[in-house]
Amino acid sequence: MKVSIIGGGTIGTSIAIPLKNNGYDVIVTRRNTSKIEFLKENGVEITSDNKRAVENSQVVILTLKPLDTVSELKKLANYTQGKIIISMAAAVSLKQLKTIAPKSYVVRAMTNIAASVGAGFTPYCVYEENEQKIQIVRQILGSFGESEKVEEKYMDALTALSGSGPAYILTIIESMMYGGLKVGLPRELSLKASYQTVLGSAKLLAQSRDHPSELKEKVITPGGVTIEGIFELENMRIRTAIMRAIEASTAKSREISKEIEQKVHELLNN
Repeated sequence: MKVSIIGGGTIGTSIAIPLKNNGYDVIVTRRNTSKIEFLKENGVEITSDNKRAVENSQVVILTLKPLDTVSELKKLANYTQGKIIISMAAAVSLKQLKTIAPKSYVVRAMTNIAASVGAGFTPYCVYEENEQKIQIVRQILGSFGESEKVEEKYMDALTALSGSGPAYILTIIESMMYGGLKVGLPRELSLKASYQTVLGSAKLLAQSRDHPSELKEKVITPGGVTIEGIFELENMRIRTAIMRAIEASTAKSREISKEIEQKVHELLNN
């Protein structure tokens, strides 16, 4: 099966190689193909011709910015008929996608940059139920990590939580590394200890299925080292800060969605 990725930016290139490694014939587009030459080394075809890429594919993945997704899909709609269209654009609704490409099977999804190492999380929703096509979508998204079919009403929040999530976690890892530097650890050792601790904690949580607070309590002993750190974190309201970050990102996604709705209206009336 041939899969075209329209938009060879961060997400487009992150999913291209895992898809290729899972046996798909992959073509990635970008205006300046010199910036994605490295994909050729992994057997991925590159081009600046979106029309040719779409015509020769059974599945089209759009990894453009929201407004660019709308305008580009309008140009390509005649060539996407009967194909599966997976949009990775934040805030572009299934209804908007279907309005632009009424003869395509449209899917709205959101992954993150961990897809490049096969560890992405990709929630997705579909405009209409079709088990055969959903199975194809599930297999494609599974090429670069975990995926889960959800109701569309959750997509803006999931865009903020898991789509933007690596930026939050990397900020925490960076902060942990700086903490290690402050108390005298060598830079490389501090960094490795920080990311390995986050990686191990996430794996423990995923495999145990316990609530995070239950696992946290196992680390805290009365009058010990950990409770001193927890006290400072609570004093600085770290949980409130992260919750507010996700809330703000969700609100921004919903704001963009309203802008997209106006853009779709303009496109269809021009």
